[in-house]
Amino acid sequence: MPPMSAAEAQGDAAGAVAAGGLAYVDDRLDEARSHWERAFKGLRQVGDLAGAARVATLLGELHWGGLGNPSTGRGWLERARRLLDDAGPCVEQGYWELARLACDRPDAIDLERSADRALAVAIEYGDLGLETRARADRGFALVCQGRLKEGFALLEDALATLSTGELADPFAVSTTCCALLSACDRAGDTDRATEWVRMIRELVLAPAGGRPRMLGAHCMVALGGVLCTAGRWAEAEQAILAALDHGGGATAAQRVDATVRLAELRLAAGRADEAAELLAPVEDQPAAAAVLARLHLSRDDAELAVVVIRRAMEQLTGDVLRQASLLGLLVEAEVACGHTEIARSAADRLRELAERGEIPVVSGLASLAEGRVAVAAGDSDAAVSALGAAVTTLALTRRPVPEVEAHLALAEALEHRSPSAAIASARAAHAVALRTGLVLPRDRSAALLRRLGVTAPRSAPTAAVVEGLSAREVEVLEGLRRGDSNAQIAKALFLSPKTVEHHVSRVLGKLGVRTRAEAAAVAASMRATGSS
Repeated sequence: MPPMSAAEAQGDAAGAVAAGGLAYVDDRLDEARSHWERAFKGLRQVGDLAGAARVATLLGELHWGGLGNPSTGRGWLERARRLLDDAGPCVEQGYWELARLACDRPDAIDLERSADRALAVAIEYGDLGLETRARADRGFALVCQGRLKEGFALLEDALATLSTGELADPFAVSTTCCALLSACDRAGDTDRATEWVRMIRELVLAPAGGRPRMLGAHCMVALGGVLCTAGRWAEAEQAILAALDHGGGATAAQRVDATVRLAELRLAAGRADEAAELLAPVEDQPAAAAVLARLHLSRDDAELAVVVIRRAMEQLTGDVLRQASLLGLLVEAEVACGHTEIARSAADRLRELAERGEIPVVSGLASLAEGRVAVAAGDSDAAVSALGAAVTTLALTRRPVPEVEAHLALAEALEHRSPSAAIASARAAHAVALRTGLVLPRDRSAALLRRLGVTAPRSAPTAAVVEGLSAREVEVLEGLRRGDSNAQIAKALFLSPKTVEHHVSRVLGKLGVRTRAEAAAVAASMRATGSS
């Protein structure tokens, strides 16, 4: 067979690029890699340096974010950079700037700069796909930095472009959606997340038969994340487990995020050992730092929490939202270690973040941190003032975890100063913990109330709660009432034990109970009263 001409080779490479794109959208990632590697060789052979750099960039993104090969991904991106240096100015430089998914880049300031450079290139060459992705990535970077209004305006602009159907490049569509969903997750914006997940399903996933599955998985991870933030644990678990399902299509990076969120759920339910098992393979990931630090604090290992937090903060440059959460935990850990002045320094840094941004939760976390330091320093007046401000601010954020912590810290600060005020704050903490299924704060507030000579209120699940269970969950609850094991329930219902385990977890969360025995008692009580 005679060798192909340059035009034929160029056409073959273009076909391979397109075939790789189709395979990528269909979640056949190894096949996409094979097509793109063939395209890269062809473009190099005909001297199309810019085209080869574009494909090398695709391979870098694929390895780093999709296949879970970060070292190989970095190698391809470095190769693309060298090719671009030789190629000179071209639109492919903009694609290289956004080579890593926005949600995988720990430096929000660097991401913003990359997005700005990519946007300038996109406008110069009239590339709508690159322009849309650059606007979305810049919006995500700004949200991470606490510039919510400006960031979400850019993201909504990108969503509007998606809604017109103008973008033909499936990779540009998918990565733009990634930035949209990641911003909702980072900001804990439940309303936007719910709307945007629905829009992405209607505009992108449904017309393509649910493809790419990795985007569907990202929808579930992001939705699960914001539901965790809002304390809607049962719904969050359902979304996260859907993303982790064998056929869910989650990439390596998405599985890390989903696993961390699942560990967060387990810790909220008081199941620390299960949370630790989930975190064990991902402890080195910055996304795991906050949950891992909370786990160490729950086990009274504040020094280890400090190490975890400081290591993660070195990697999260410019990310105000995650830094604020970590700084709040750092203050708590340093106070527990007896390092009051070090904790004060961390609280001061957190206040600086609050003053630079526009996020109430960061301001509330700063007040909570200042209150903790004041308590440690023995300044009762300053402690009560700061903690009162924290309660007021955090109650408006729809984030039950920091809200209940603020109530508890205030109650403990008031314990010897004003027992009646302490009781009111402890009861408020107990109410939030009961309502949202936060086990450790519930137990801590109950213990504080007992010290104050008051019996903690108990929340008896009502008939309405039980009636809110699905038909399958009712069947599982009946098995718990009988005292059946998961294997016995699975056999009776023709399910796998793993599926029954998931149902049991959701039943416990919806009933607001901690153990199978408590759930069985609820079922027995409802049966005795004829309510179920």
